[in-house]
Amino acid sequence: MVVVPYTYTEEPNFKPDNDRLPPCDIEAEEAILGGILLDPGAIYRIKDRLKPEHFYIGAHRDIYQACLRLCKKDKETDLLSVTSWLSDHDILARIGGRNKLASVVDRTVSAVNIDRLAELIIKKAVRRDLIRVASQINDLGYNTELELPDIFSMVADKTRSVIELPVAPTKEEHEQWLHDRLLSELTTIYTTCAQPSLRLLKLKKLADDHRLSMGFLEQFYLKALVAQCSNLLTYDELRELAGSTVREWLINGLIPKSTTILLASDGGVGKTKFAYAIGKILIQGTQLGSFLTTGKRKILYYQGDESPGDMLQALDSMGYSESDIGDSVRVRFGWSAENMPTLIQDLKEFQPELVFIDSLSTANRFSVYRESEMEYSRPILEMTGLATQYKTTFVIIHHMNKGGEVRGTTAIRNAVSEVWTLSKDKKETATSYDRILEIDKSRSRSSSKKYRMYFNPEDLSFTFLGEEGEEFGGPGQSAKDSTLEILGSHRNIKFTSEEIAHRLGISKDYARRYLRELSSDGLISVERHPAIKGEKAKPNHYFLAYEGSPKDHPSDQTPSDSVSVDSNGLQTTSRFGIKKQDQYEDQTPDQTQYSDTVNDTAFSDPQGGENLEKIPSKEILEAKVESEDHLKLNGLSDNNSGSDPRTDPPPILCENIPTSQTAVEVLPAKDSSSFPHPDPKGGTGSDPLPLLQEKATYWSASFKREVKVFQIFDEFSEASCQVSGRGRFSLTFTDLQCCEQSPRSNFSVGDKVVILVGKYKETFATITTIRADGIWLKCDDRKKSLTRAFFPHQLVKA
Repeated sequence: MVVVPYTYTEEPNFKPDNDRLPPCDIEAEEAILGGILLDPGAIYRIKDRLKPEHFYIGAHRDIYQACLRLCKKDKETDLLSVTSWLSDHDILARIGGRNKLASVVDRTVSAVNIDRLAELIIKKAVRRDLIRVASQINDLGYNTELELPDIFSMVADKTRSVIELPVAPTKEEHEQWLHDRLLSELTTIYTTCAQPSLRLLKLKKLADDHRLSMGFLEQFYLKALVAQCSNLLTYDELRELAGSTVREWLINGLIPKSTTILLASDGGVGKTKFAYAIGKILIQGTQLGSFLTTGKRKILYYQGDESPGDMLQALDSMGYSESDIGDSVRVRFGWSAENMPTLIQDLKEFQPELVFIDSLSTANRFSVYRESEMEYSRPILEMTGLATQYKTTFVIIHHMNKGGEVRGTTAIRNAVSEVWTLSKDKKETATSYDRILEIDKSRSRSSSKKYRMYFNPEDLSFTFLGEEGEEFGGPGQSAKDSTLEILGSHRNIKFTSEEIAHRLGISKDYARRYLRELSSDGLISVERHPAIKGEKAKPNHYFLAYEGSPKDHPSDQTPSDSVSVDSNGLQTTSRFGIKKQDQYEDQTPDQTQYSDTVNDTAFSDPQGGENLEKIPSKEILEAKVESEDHLKLNGLSDNNSGSDPRTDPPPILCENIPTSQTAVEVLPAKDSSSFPHPDPKGGTGSDPLPLLQEKATYWSASFKREVKVFQIFDEFSEASCQVSGRGRFSLTFTDLQCCEQSPRSNFSVGDKVVILVGKYKETFATITTIRADGIWLKCDDRKKSLTRAFFPHQLVKA
């Protein structure tokens, strides 16, 4: 046996503190009691916080208890009343008799400092509690009958009861503390314990510790999720919290940032394939028709409805095997809402901008609630909080009922910010692969809008056809498309409606109207400047954001010319999961030319290289100088770069925007017989402008094929045309030229005509010039020519 010297052992300090009193302040206790006896109203200042157990002296505790009982019965707490109460309850002798009460009153001057004295006594009582708990822990250390885990649990509970409990809480504060403590423990279990069986065990133990049922804990946690709210904010605090009044998007007009979206459809419609297609668009930073992405994103798929083999086959068919895509995708199978900690861990580690949950039914397969019960939507409420916390968007795939509505409780629909429905087109003329995407509910843009798409079962791609009712073209559609192209090729550059109108050669009122429509649909972003009292309101600024490689100004960017027109027309070659018939591809996939910070062009819009390319040809400018057109360039020298901080840049006419690949040539002012125009059918035609009629056939310069006019919109100088193999599109009058079957006009310079439309309807005028952009007139009662051109169908010979 080895004897260890005593000096080499580690001995705790067991020195007793019997020579010292526990923390207390007897004089302060007497001063509080004396103040209560002198001033009957003093007790109301401390009764909710100061408790009898806070007093160190037992007699003082009894006296204070008597004062509380009298106060509760709305009786006076003067010396006589307290003495009588103590005597009636046989406590007077125990506290020292009337002499004790008299001495307390004699030593007190006033109750003016009773609040501070009560706080001092409470702190002394807390220190005594610490000593008591330490003594109990000391006893537990010597207890060999209990297991260490049990001892640790008891030590934690005793310590928590002292250090976490508010000092001298009121009844409401104590209840709030119990609430916060229970909610914190529940949140920790639900968000950190990934193993469902272990989480169940922890919940059972928590319920036993608090003497509650597990059903109550479930309801308690659900109510906490529903009732979460912020503090009461001032308007300035709201502005600071929001950061900006401009809505942030992942895909403009379709997928906002940090939100929850429900995608619902019947089985077999293709909602999962549509989700894959949307994911690829976001990964590559491309576009879905008119919906443009704001950058390249990382996608997380939680797949529960498809097997790994089916998912891999679908993704390979859609081009996910490309090297630049694989690094931006993560997939997890078999996830359920019971495993919420796993989702939180993935959000922290992978940091995706978009998460697809396929589907809600699979995620809730272990739920104890039926789909018709409100509690079934609890996972969505949790995802709503995670979307804000981790700056991500959730797209939750779900099913529809026989009535065409979201299946299950209405709480599912109410819990999300956006609701999409994907359905088959039920029109008689539709094929089995035509689809309708409806924005059924939205808190970010206008709702109840429907968009037509075509699903290709061979490569699982979706071809975007446009908004329902406007996919065939309509008034103003080409101006909207041209605006999207301008903003799309000048990302992060802000334009006013006046600048857009000037560039497109349209009226300011009309530009403001359709810009409001585009911004309400979320297709473009708008920065509003509300009027400040005493100051004039600034114009709104419109732009398309992109989070990519920074460029400071559009003049530093390389011109975009990626729109390719094949021999068959305007159809662009698309490698994406979703295509658009007349899709614009005026930016490279990586968007390297876009600016990272938003610049302002409201006061200066220098003409960079890409803008100079869009300036009308010299022939057009010279020809227009003869008339007082509001779009002409005044005093622009040959060596001027176009920069003018006081004026807008030169106008860009709709027919000269790169959506049309055929340049418009101009006749000399008095030559109407040499107008060059393509005529594939061999027609020679002598008129520079066709006579537009509904159901007539013309040659389209942009599509390079014959088109049929269905409806004419004189207000916008556009016609809705049927393009063979493409569908219906809205084309400008200047895009339509004569072919062999086209009706022709017989106007010539000098003819007297009557105007049939517009402001000068039924006015007599004389033809001064016939050009590719229309017929220019001079009214007999005016010295100057009219400021707009007309077309043959809008005139009749006098």
